[in-house]
Amino acid sequence: MSHLENLKDVADRNLGGLKADARMLHEILNAAKAKPERRVKWRPMLAASAAALVLLVAGAIGLPHLLRYNGDISVVSQSAGGDGAPTGITLTADVPPGSVNISESTRNAPGYHNLFAAEQNANFPLVKIGEKTYRMLTSAVTASQSQLGNSLGMVTDYTSEPAIASGGVVSNTVEAGQPVYAVKGMDAALIAADVQGTLRVFQRVGFAGTAITGGETLRDVLIGSASVSSIELSGVGRVSGSAVQELMNTLFQYAQYESAAEIRSAKQSVLFSLDNGLTVQMNAGNGTLSACGSWSCPEFFEAFEDAVSD
Repeated sequence: MSHLENLKDVADRNLGGLKADARMLHEILNAAKAKPERRVKWRPMLAASAAALVLLVAGAIGLPHLLRYNGDISVVSQSAGGDGAPTGITLTADVPPGSVNISESTRNAPGYHNLFAAEQNANFPLVKIGEKTYRMLTSAVTASQSQLGNSLGMVTDYTSEPAIASGGVVSNTVEAGQPVYAVKGMDAALIAADVQGTLRVFQRVGFAGTAITGGETLRDVLIGSASVSSIELSGVGRVSGSAVQELMNTLFQYAQYESAAEIRSAKQSVLFSLDNGLTVQMNAGNGTLSACGSWSCPEFFEAFEDAVSD
């Protein structure tokens, strides 16, 4: 078109008398926010004249006026598939709720968790009963009076060098004269004792060249008669439900005792949450687990990764 001064007349004829002014702009914006049944149904011919409409509105009202528009312009943002969709606006890219699923194990794989209390004076806080040694767990793992079983005796030797003490009940944490109790359902795996007014839990571990004694098995020194409700392997994920029993069967069937030594360079932790509300820990690395001695069981790690990916 060579005569731009005739643009308005040409557009008026093609748009069927539509008047491009501030009122029309306001109606267009309101139509965009209207309910679906009130939405403006554009004719195909309008698409062909869209460029002319933009130029016409800009020419009739003036671009500066458009930029100063004082009407109600609202920009609504929304995450895909969420609730509260803006009324009357439906995008073809909208995702229905539940269409996007992210596995918890890959989105939020647990990090290393240490339930064992920190060392004190080159020794971890412990209670030693004969050849059996128990390490204190963090204050997050405490027992209640209802979980206590029979008394195993009182601390007879309170010393900072428990490795060289002999006989009786020895501790570098529980004061002399304090009673030590078994934990119900845990057999030789856990004990409890009062430490500065709090009933603390101690887990069976290897110490001074001694771990399992006699015919003890991994079950005996890890969970006793208790049941496991969930298992967490750092860096991999958490397993619960029916898969837990299968994993425990794999562990107890294939784990081979290696030595009384613990893994010093463990990069993973395995947490076993028990049905009695308590949690026990093993450290792990290179197909081996340790708590009361070291146990080789690559089959457990393979089965765990399979259970997480299912």
